Amino acid sequence: MKILRWWAAPAAVMATTLVAACGGGNSGVYSSASPTAARAAAAMAALARQMKAVVAKATSVHVTAAVSQGGTHVTIDLSLTRANDMYGQMSYQNKPFTVLVTQGHTYIKVTAATLKAMGLPSAACVLMCNKYLKMSARQSRGMTGRLDWPNLVGSSHSLPPLRYVRATTVHGQPAWEVRAGSVSTVYLAAQGHPYPLRVVGGPGRIDFTQWNSVTIPPPPPASQVVDISQLKHL
Repeated sequence: MKILRWWAAPAAVMATTLVAACGGGNSGVYSSASPTAARAAAAMAALARQMKAVVAKATSVHVTAAVSQGGTHVTIDLSLTRANDMYGQMSYQNKPFTVLVTQGHTYIKVTAATLKAMGLPSAACVLMCNKYLKMSARQSRGMTGRLDWPNLVGSSHSLPPLRYVRATTVHGQPAWEVRAGSVSTVYLAAQGHPYPLRVVGGPGRIDFTQWNSVTIPPPPPASQVVDISQLKHL
């Protein structure tokens, strides 16, 4: 069976690409030494400090991201907590599946499509479909270990100096569009706390919504859980 290999590579692609997009380069904010440019640079530096402060205190967020790289297409649509509990959908090469990480355990909701993607026989559907496959700690690290709070959210702490571009909207919400280094564009909320709303860089884009307001479902009932050991003879 190829369960462990199934998601490990796509997760690495997603995490590495998004961290690179958020990290940006080390270019300065303004080359001009005029008082106006200096005030603008100071304002952007203050905005960056405020953003880092509110993100540092955040407890949860909904993350939507898409990466296309070298013919590989990966998307995530997840609710995520600072404790790295998560719930939502991941998709690799247009093959979606639902993942739930809560109370130290990882569950994958099984469908006929996920059985095929994991290299399991279709006969397993009688036992597993519409139930949750409980992953071992090792399998969980391989599948979701790099799609965590430090990689998807904490990377904003390493943003280079910001340069104002324009006022705009994201998801109908007023936002500041700013450049972070030479490769990334960041959209920050222009009203209320300046949470990141979107980061775009290279082949990847990540959107943030529902700051501090997502909920993670409880573990599925025992009757809806199947263990990998049950598949040994399939």
